[in-house]
Formats: sequence, structure tokens, C-alpha cells
Amino acid sequence: MDLSTPAGLETLARDVAELLGAHRTEQDGAPDRVRIIFADGRTLELVPNRPRTRITITAVLPAEAAAQDLAIEPITVTALPRPRPSETQDKATARHTADHIRRRLLPQQTAVASRLSATVERARTALSALPDRPEQRWAVSDLPVPHPLGLDRWCHIAWWHTPAGESRAVASFLADLLRRAGLATTEPHGSAHVFFADPPAQQPDARFHVAPASRRDGWDLVDQFTGAVVRTYDDAQWAQRIAESASSEDEAARRAGTPSADLPGLSDDLIEVEQVRALAVELAMAGHMPYGLVDVDYTQTPGFFIYPGPQPSMVRVARLLEPWGAIRPGARFEAPKHEVERYDTELEAYARLLNGPGQTVAVQLDGIQVTFSDPSPGP
Repeated sequence: MDLSTPAGLETLARDVAELLGAHRTEQDGAPDRVRIIFADGRTLELVPNRPRTRITITAVLPAEAAAQDLAIEPITVTALPRPRPSETQDKATARHTADHIRRRLLPQQTAVASRLSATVERARTALSALPDRPEQRWAVSDLPVPHPLGLDRWCHIAWWHTPAGESRAVASFLADLLRRAGLATTEPHGSAHVFFADPPAQQPDARFHVAPASRRDGWDLVDQFTGAVVRTYDDAQWAQRIAESASSEDEAARRAGTPSADLPGLSDDLIEVEQVRALAVELAMAGHMPYGLVDVDYTQTPGFFIYPGPQPSMVRVARLLEPWGAIRPGARFEAPKHEVERYDTELEAYARLLNGPGQTVAVQLDGIQVTFSDPSPGP
């Protein structure tokens, strides 16, 4: 590969762009500069160094980056790396250059783009409503997601961070806050990450579609709004039925203008009551699992569930373990003694968490009753 000619540099740029999954390349108005441009607008500039045996790669940042003192140092790599067996020098140069870009430049460039993103700023503002706890708080970042066509896509994610790792219990409430800020969200099956993005200007015919799995055999159910894979299925027809059902439910929720058509841990008639959502968040942040997550085994992990109490100013908090014949309201004494003791211990832990200003807590045989003083929690 002769980097002393515009054609040689452009050929290298095209090869590197293909390896990185970039959208296109273009001349930068000078014969010794070529740009690699990704579909999301990220741009890299390649310039050969004299005597054309090294290449300098610069991450081109938007003008707003300078205003916030954000910068990325260019990197320089050799144009003559040692080829691997059965590899030409041209392919070795492209592979070596792409590896350095992927490892040294792209993570920094993505972090800067995230800092400048209006979408991320909206998410940060929405999540700032959550209380911080010692060694626990929300976090926002970007994650490379394999695309069905084999290209990587960087997606925004949020999660609740604890010393034990990412919390699945809090994820649904993070997603609810983000949706109330006008963002689209995805909670992949079994993950504590919440993917988020701005809804598209034009609604597609179907939000969810099925594509060949990117990481194993099977079929991915992909959210076109956020780029996240919801779940992978072995059967294509079954995956297609799930995609059609999920798209239909999303369309119904959009027409109804409902941020959360359902929310784990809450009965449907309490979802829009801010005080009650705050109770659920307190329990989830303490590590208690909201009941109703499809990826949690409630035969092993008890879930909490909040439902209306006998008066408008009251709600009840139940601690549930499947099957329903195990400890549940009205049947707690049918369980083994050690489970009854565990049940009592966890109810007391719920009560300590929920006892605070503006509300009183009473522990009863079948759960906890929370009474709000003012205002009424009724929807």
C-alpha cells in the first residue's frame, strides 16, 4: 500500500472503515487527508506521516467540545506492521490501524459524544430525582451493541450501581423515570441495563423486529428505537409473534399517552401515584425485588407488591414468593417454619425502610399497611 498517493491512503481508509463498521469515507479537501465517517456522525481523520511509514489518526470533535474543554489526543501507528501468516501487508496495515482505533480512540470519542448529547443530558436530569445512597447511585454510559448486519452500534444505557454490582431491582424504575422524560427505553431480558434513546421523528410500522442472532444461533428480538436486543429465541416464528405482540403493546401505550402501562411491584391503579412509586423505589434500592419481572425466579427470590388499602390514603405492601401457596397474604402459616421466620424478618425490613415523614407504617400478619398523612395517594 503506497501511502504517498491519494489513492493508496483512500484504499487504506476504506479497508479500515469496513473493519470498524463505519458508514463511508471522504477526502478532506487535501490529497493527504481522508476521513472515516460513521452513521452516527463520529468522524476520524487519517494523515500519513513523512516518510509515509506512520499514520496519525485524529478524532474529529464537534465545535461544542472545545467550549467544554473536551479534547482527544491523536494517535500514531506504524504503516508497516508485521503481517500474520497468509496476510498481505495491505491487510496487516488496515487490521493494525483498526485495532488501535478501536482500542484507543473510539471509547474516548464515544465518551465525549455522550457528554455533549442532549439525550444523555435529559436522562441525567431525569435520574437526578432519585436519592443517592452510600455507595449506591445511578450511572449513565454507552455500550457497543452488535448489529444484526455485523456492525457495532453505540447505545446509551443507564443502571443502578451498588457495591454488589448492577441492580436488577431498580432497573424498571430507572426506565420509568426516563420514559416520563420523553425517552424510549428497553430492558433486555435478564439485564440490569436500561437502554434509552430519543423516539424517532417518524414512527416505524413496527417498533420491534426479528433478525438473525449476532452472538449465537437463533433470532434476536431487536428494539429499533434503542438498538437493544430484548431477548434471543431459538424459533423464528415464535420470535416473530413476540415481536408483533410487543409492537402492538407499545403502539397502544403510545396512543394512551402512558409512560408505564405496567410497573413491577405496583398494581395498575397505583402506577401514576408518585408517593407510591417512591415507596417501590425505596424497597428496590434496598435490594428487594419488585414482583412481576419476567426474568426473575420468584420461587427463590421473594418479590414485593404494593396494592390499594382499605382507604384512599392507605396502601398495602405484600411480600410474595411463588407458587402462590407459599407465603402469601392469608396463607402464611401454611409455609415451613423457617420460611415464616424469613417472611417476618423481611416484613420488618420493609417497615423500617418505609417509615418516614408524611407516612406511618403498621406491620400486619399479611403484609404492611402504609398510611399517608397528606396529600391522599389516590390517583
